[in-house]
Amino acid sequence: MVDPTRTKTLREEFARVLRKLPDNVRKRVEEILLTAHRIDESTIERIKQVVEEEMGPQAVERIIDRYTWLFWQRGAEFAARQLKKFGIELLIPPTLSIIDEETVNQLKNLQLDLIKGLSDEVRKKLAFQIRDGLLKGETIRELTKRVQEVTDKTKYDAERIAKTEATRVFNQAALDRYKRAGVRYYKYLAAMDRRTCPRCAKNYNKIFKIDDPSAPRPPCHPNCRCCVVPVIKFSDQEKRSISRESKELALQHYAKVVSRTPKGKTVPDEENVRKVIQVLRKDERFQQLAEMLKQDVKELAEKKAREALQLLRENFTKHGIDRAVELEKHEITVADILRLKKRGKRYMDDVGDTHVLGKIGDKHVWIVLNEKDQVKTVHKINKRKFEKYQEKFKELKK
Repeated sequence: MVDPTRTKTLREEFARVLRKLPDNVRKRVEEILLTAHRIDESTIERIKQVVEEEMGPQAVERIIDRYTWLFWQRGAEFAARQLKKFGIELLIPPTLSIIDEETVNQLKNLQLDLIKGLSDEVRKKLAFQIRDGLLKGETIRELTKRVQEVTDKTKYDAERIAKTEATRVFNQAALDRYKRAGVRYYKYLAAMDRRTCPRCAKNYNKIFKIDDPSAPRPPCHPNCRCCVVPVIKFSDQEKRSISRESKELALQHYAKVVSRTPKGKTVPDEENVRKVIQVLRKDERFQQLAEMLKQDVKELAEKKAREALQLLRENFTKHGIDRAVELEKHEITVADILRLKKRGKRYMDDVGDTHVLGKIGDKHVWIVLNEKDQVKTVHKINKRKFEKYQEKFKELKK
C-alpha cells in the first residue's frame, strides 16, 4: 500500500506550486544584484521586500485556499467511500457547512503561519548571506551563488510543508466524517514501502479510539503519507492484532517491573504479576484494548501478565531484561527484540554464545544468546559496527 490516500499526484502538484515561490525570489534577487550600481543596505531592504511579495501570506493565500479545499474534499470523499463499505451513506455537500468552514479556516491559517515563518527565515538568511559576502569582498557571481543556496534549501522546506499539510487536511476531513457517522474507532493505514518511517510502520493496522487525543493521527511527521479508515465491526484478524498488542504492552510493563528489582534480590513471581496487573489496569491504552476485545480489564491484565512472565522467563536473563528496557528510549521494545531473536540471522562464536544481528525499523541491533537460548544482552549499534560484526562472525563460521 504505497499511497493509501491516492492523492500523490495532487500532493506533488501542490508541492510544485509552492516550490516555485523560492525560485521566483531567486530570479528577482539575482536581477537586483546584477543591475544594482552599488549594493548597500537599501539593496538588502529591496531584497527583503521581494521575499514578502513572492512568499508572504498575501502572495500565497489564494494558493493555500485552493489546495486546502481540494484536499478537504478528497478526504471527505475518501471517508464516504470507506463508510459505504459498511452500508453507511454520508452525503458530501457541494459547499462547505459552517462547521466545515471553521475547521478549514483553522487549517488554512496553520499553513499561512508556516509559510510566514518560512518567508521570515528566507529574509533573514538572504540578508545575512549578502552582508557576509560583502564584508568578505565577494563578487556578484559569488553573492548570487549564496542566494541560490538559500532558495534551494527553501524549495525543499516549501515542498515539505505542502506534502505534510495536504495529509493533515485530508485526514482531518476524513475524521470529521467518521465522527458525524458515529464511528468510535479508526485503523491507522501507513504507506508501506522503503520510505516508511519506523513509527508509522509500528502503527500500521493498529486500531485507536477516535476521541482519544493521544492517539496517533497523520501526519505524524513531515512528509507523512498515512491515513485513517473507520472500524465499525472488528474482524477476527483485527481481534488477534488487538490481543497481540495487549500482550506486547504487558511484556513491556513486566520487563520494567523486573528491571527495577535490585541486583541480588529475588522477588516472587506472584508479587511481580500483581504489580504488573495494577500497572496494566491503570494504563489507558490497555483499557482501550480491553474495551475493544469486550473483556474485563482485570481479567485481561492477569492473563497477559502471566503470558509476559512466561515469555520473559523463557527468553531473557535478568541482565537481558535490563538491557531491553534501556533500549526503550530508542523506540525498541521487548517485543521487537523477541521478533528479531526469532527471525534474525544467527552466528555461533568459539565460546558457545549465539549472536543475532538484524534491524528493528531503521536501527541496527546485536543480540547475544546463552546456551539456553536466552537473551544475555542486547545492543543498538551503528551500521559500521553491524557490518564489522557480520564479517567477524562469518569468519568464525568458516
